[in-house]
Amino acid sequence: MPDPITSPPAGKAPRKPGQAVVIVHGMGEQRPMDTLRGFVQAVWSHDLARAPFYAHVADPADPAGANINQSWITPDSRTNSYELRRITTPYDVDGRRTDFYELYWADITQGTTRGRLAAWVTNLLWRKPSDIPPDARQLYLVTLVAVIVVLCAALALATSVWQGSISWLAGMLVTVLASLIIWAVDRFGLPYFGDVAAYVRAEAATVEKRALIRDRGLTLLKGLMMDDGYDRIVLVSHSLGSIIAYDLLQILWADFRPQKLQAIRDKARLKAIRAIDKWTLVSNGSAWPNRLDDISGFRRDQWELYRQLRTRDANHPLPWKISDFVTLGSPLTHSEFLVTHNLAEFRRGIAERLFSACPPIAEGAAAGGTVLYQEGRSPSGKPQRAVHHGAVFAATRWTNIFDRGNGWLTGDPISGPMAENFGPGVENIQVELRGSLGRVFTHTLYWSLAATGIEVAAGARPRSHLAVLRHAIDLGRKLEAPPTIPQA
Repeated sequence: MPDPITSPPAGKAPRKPGQAVVIVHGMGEQRPMDTLRGFVQAVWSHDLARAPFYAHVADPADPAGANINQSWITPDSRTNSYELRRITTPYDVDGRRTDFYELYWADITQGTTRGRLAAWVTNLLWRKPSDIPPDARQLYLVTLVAVIVVLCAALALATSVWQGSISWLAGMLVTVLASLIIWAVDRFGLPYFGDVAAYVRAEAATVEKRALIRDRGLTLLKGLMMDDGYDRIVLVSHSLGSIIAYDLLQILWADFRPQKLQAIRDKARLKAIRAIDKWTLVSNGSAWPNRLDDISGFRRDQWELYRQLRTRDANHPLPWKISDFVTLGSPLTHSEFLVTHNLAEFRRGIAERLFSACPPIAEGAAAGGTVLYQEGRSPSGKPQRAVHHGAVFAATRWTNIFDRGNGWLTGDPISGPMAENFGPGVENIQVELRGSLGRVFTHTLYWSLAATGIEVAAGARPRSHLAVLRHAIDLGRKLEAPPTIPQA
């Protein structure tokens, strides 16, 4: 007898190519699979509308026996680690299976020293006031005050010992406090912010670890791109993982971007690229609009270009399958502070195509130009065009979900909107999250089933934080045209 889960009754949605969702975890001493399992529970298992009734099973973790969507944890060589597995689903209501992968990198950043962390913090603090963006000033002040308190305590202790004026009791008290500070740095500072110090900025001490993380991510993503079983990849990232994922997108696009396009042969692809051209930004970023007049129209054009590029053929053997980039609690909002020294330097990086904007910048000097350039001629003498390497967001939608904090404890001070740094084509969605401690540091709650959260400024019927996340991942492909049914 056929398996009722893998072989649904006749008359259901026809089988379609699968899709892969890759999540890149954030900073901290992450355990393999922890992030992935929690994320799949939120996006797939508890969204009963995504699976047909015969794929519903009792939740083994729920004593009341509530139903969830079935899934399996399966060995997979693409992750290049025996500690990791992929989580696969049965066919959903659209006749499509989804495989979830985790890009795990926490083991590579282990071993960051106190000196490296201190050097990174010093680099951040040693800035002119004018170079500190408004959205980072409260975090900057918190860090500065903490460093000053520690330094003053250390100076007082050293002075007292040198003058011989410190009592035995005071000496013991200061020693205990110093030990607590060192413990806090080792227990919290190095495991979390040590990851940031090891990756964010390219320096002699960090280049090797950055390369190892990127190599692992590229191995996974290239394998998925070249797998004909998938026609779509969604790249999801949390916290520091969003900086890693952004770097991977740029590297992949440089290799997989459309090239050797010819006017007659590639008419549909060129038409989709020309639709993106009308949204492009000026190259130096000096006249970026605060918003797009029709961001939904821009995202439809991005989807259409992805759809044109996702299939490979003899003339274009490298398909582009990453339709969506989703960032959660992302420090990319502070890129001009974390990655470069100020906004002017970051905008120069945009103009030089070191960083990719959304919408992409034009090949020419003016907005409304083109992302195409001529790359010579074919052997038969026909002109060929290519899309430049800084235009990854021509074919990939970017959704940024954030919980604006006050820089101290409330909300998620690490996150924020992306328009200032990356352009108005990023769909920024603000949510307000509450955990067991209320609004205290909500940075890890974006897919929490135990948390409560609502969409901010969403009108009379705001969505929950889980509905926002599921809408961004878009397992149902809202813009996918239905298959053409032949007439009888």
